[in-house]
Amino acid sequence: MSRSPSRSLADLRHTWRFAIACALAALALVLTTRAFAADPVLTPPEVRTAPVQFIVVAVANPVTGRPAAVGGTAHGYGTTTNYRISASAASVIHDLARAYSLTLVSEWPIEQLQMHCVLFRIPPGTTREAIIEKLRGDKRVLIVQPLNEFESATSAAAPDAASVVNANAAFDDPYAKLQANVRALDVAEAHRLSRGMGIRVAIIDTGVDTEHPDLAGRTLLTRNYIDDDAVAFRSDRHGTQVAGLIAASANNGIGIVGVAPDVKLMAFKACWQANASVSGRCNSFTLAQALADALTAKAHVINLSLVGPGDPLLTALIEKATAAGVIVVGAVSEDPRLNFPAKLPRVLAVGEAETSAAGADFLMAPAQDIVTLVPNGHYDFASGSSLATAQVTGVVALLLARNQKLGVDKLHELLAQSTEKHDTTRGPFLSVNACAALALVVRGATCGGAR
Repeated sequence: MSRSPSRSLADLRHTWRFAIACALAALALVLTTRAFAADPVLTPPEVRTAPVQFIVVAVANPVTGRPAAVGGTAHGYGTTTNYRISASAASVIHDLARAYSLTLVSEWPIEQLQMHCVLFRIPPGTTREAIIEKLRGDKRVLIVQPLNEFESATSAAAPDAASVVNANAAFDDPYAKLQANVRALDVAEAHRLSRGMGIRVAIIDTGVDTEHPDLAGRTLLTRNYIDDDAVAFRSDRHGTQVAGLIAASANNGIGIVGVAPDVKLMAFKACWQANASVSGRCNSFTLAQALADALTAKAHVINLSLVGPGDPLLTALIEKATAAGVIVVGAVSEDPRLNFPAKLPRVLAVGEAETSAAGADFLMAPAQDIVTLVPNGHYDFASGSSLATAQVTGVVALLLARNQKLGVDKLHELLAQSTEKHDTTRGPFLSVNACAALALVVRGATCGGAR
C-alpha cells in the first residue's frame, strides 16, 4: 500500500523531533557532568568505621574573580569552574593542623559557601569534644563540628496480608495492584494532569540501581562520594527503593508505578549500606559534597530520606538551597534528637501517615508495607518515613511540572490543604493527595476517580 505524502511528512517530522529530543538530552547530560569542578572526594574506610576520631572544620575561601551564583559555578551552568583552595585558606589549614596536632584526612572547597572544608583526625589521647572546644575559640575557624552520622529511615517489612489492597486498575504494571499507597495518593488521577516532566530530582542517599528495568534510562547523572565501585553503586538497596517510589516507569507492563515517572533523576551516593538488612549510613562530609553538587546540577527538588542530629555545615548548605528556590524534602524521625533535616526552616518535613497523629506539624504519606524496587530487577516491601518522603518528593515534582514558580510555602499550603483521611484495615490515617493538590493549581481540573 502506498503512503500519502502528508503521512510521510508527518513521520519525518516525528523522526526529527525524536532525534532533537535525544540530542538535547545527551547535551544536558554532558553539560551537567562538566559543571562539577573535580571528582568527588571519596570517604576513607577508617572514616566509616571510627567516625568519633574525626572532626569537620571549615575556613574562609573567597571566590577569586566573579562570584558564582547559588547553585551555579564561577562561569555559569554547564562550564568548568576554577574554584580551588586559595593560598590563604591552605595556609590557615596548615597552621591549624600544626597548632592543634591534627592530621588532615580529606579536604574539599565548597563554592556555594565560599569555604574550604577539611576532615581532620584528632590526636591520640584527647577527645573530640575537647578539640572542638579549642577550635571554637580560634577566629580563623568558621565552622567546627563532629563528623556527625546520619541514617536512612527505612526498614524491611513483610506485609500484613489484610493490608494489601487490590487497586490501581488504571495501570498495566503487574504490582500496581499491591500499591495501596498509589491509590491513597490518587496517582492515577494525578497523572492526567502531570507526570513530572522536566523536573530534576536529586536523590541524596545510597547508590541506585540505574539499570533496573523500571528505572533504565531515567537517570541524568550519578556521583559517588564513598568509593569507585560502580557495581556496588547499582547494588544499593535504600536508594533504589527511594528512586523507585519517585520515578518507576508507569504503564510499561512491568513492576510498579512511580509517583512522578517522567522526572529526571540525579543519584548522589553519600551513604553506604554494609548489607541489605541494615540502614544506610552517611556523614557530614559526604552529605555536604552531595548537597553542593545537587545545587551545581540545578536540582529542582532534593530528596533526603534520612535522619540525624543538627549539623552546622549541612544546615548552611540547605539554607543556600532553599534561598535559591530549591525544594528540600526531608524525613521525620520519632527520636527528637534526630531533628535533621525535618526541623530546618523551609524544609518540607514528611512523616508516616499510619503512625502519625492528626494535627502533626509535618506532611504525611503512606509508609507501611510499601512495595518498591530493589536491586537486580527485583521488588520487595519496605516501611519507614524514608518512603513517605520519597512519595511526597514525587508529588512536589508533579506540582512543579505544572508551575515551577511555586515556592516552598505555597507547596506546603497545597499539600496540607489536599491532605485527606483514608480508612484502611489498620485504621484511619491522613495523607497528602496528589490529584487534589494539582487540582488547586491546574485551572478547571477535577479529581473524579474513586478513592
